[in-house]
Amino acid sequence: MKKYGLLSVLFFLAAFSVYFISMFITGDLFSGKVMIMIVIVLPLIGLILGLKGKGGFKTIGIIGNSFILLISVVVPLVSIFFWNQP
Repeated sequence: MKKYGLLSVLFFLAAFSVYFISMFITGDLFSGKVMIMIVIVLPLIGLILGLKGKGGFKTIGIIGNSFILLISVVVPLVSIFFWNQP
């Protein structure tokens, strides 16, 4: 079961690196659908795998994937509600 935790951390690192590069270094790294899959779907899978894993990688995977989901899903959704003009 330790492999689930390691896989969760790898998903977090992949999603974080793509998100960081696309937001702070270059403009559009991938097209919209590919970017959604990398930045939203990979952390969701990583979060599920992190919950199944054991050891230190479990904690890193859960916290990291939750952080990516918070930044890429929750913050944009909340900002839509606050800055929506009727």
